[in-house]
Amino acid sequence: MIRQNLHCHTLFDDGKDSPEAMVLAALHKGFSSVGVSLHCPIDGEESWCCSKSNEQNFIDEMHRLRDAYAGHIEVWCGLEYDVDAPRRSVPPYDYIIGSCHMLDEMPIDYSPEAAEELVAWLRGPDRTAQMYYERMGVMADYPEISIAGHFDLLTKYDEQAPIYRPVTQAYRDAAFAAMEKLSAAGKIFEINSGAISRGWRTTPYPAPELLRHLRSIGGRICISSDAHSAAAMDCAFDQCETLARDCGFTELWHFRGDGQFVPIKL
Repeated sequence: MIRQNLHCHTLFDDGKDSPEAMVLAALHKGFSSVGVSLHCPIDGEESWCCSKSNEQNFIDEMHRLRDAYAGHIEVWCGLEYDVDAPRRSVPPYDYIIGSCHMLDEMPIDYSPEAAEELVAWLRGPDRTAQMYYERMGVMADYPEISIAGHFDLLTKYDEQAPIYRPVTQAYRDAAFAAMEKLSAAGKIFEINSGAISRGWRTTPYPAPELLRHLRSIGGRICISSDAHSAAAMDCAFDQCETLARDCGFTELWHFRGDGQFVPIKL
């Protein structure tokens, strides 16, 4: 049983529920620990990111919850950092997830229509994928980042608007290169069910082909729901676990604090 989720969002950014509601949902599900991950403040992106003026309020609330629920569940204060934001240090956060949500100041995962506009602007899916995976690969050089978030986010809408299917060799080469760079730097890759809870996908990402490659190079994984509501706290975790096993993984990496992750058997 998966008993930890490090990727979820609240009313402090684009989530639907309070941090305490997320902690209570995790506790109700029998989790041993939960991390709430704030979308890093980015100028001009306050519709989905936390504002700079509210960031300290989030940190203070997470510290309050940590104390309030001590002995019942471990509560971690996380940050989902975007590669286009100013560099961040880990403290006052417990861990950092590294993601890429924009290319050329245009959103990757706002809507299928916006994703198609991005591809048209960047002159095709292969070039878009190359730019995206280059940006993801940059974070291999950021030691403050522990987790690579939703690695193939580009494909969020592909079940309904197949922008990146069929997968081309150019796409595959770009994805593998970034994956190898991030894995060599010790980054943990999350199997992410967030697009399932929001009705865009029926399967988690990364894609099985990418996960099998990650397994072949000795990469590490964790499982998260990228929940934007308390109801989605453990969305499709059984499906994520099955996918991990089918791709050859035998363990997950579990955060225990002080920047340390430990393996647990699947």
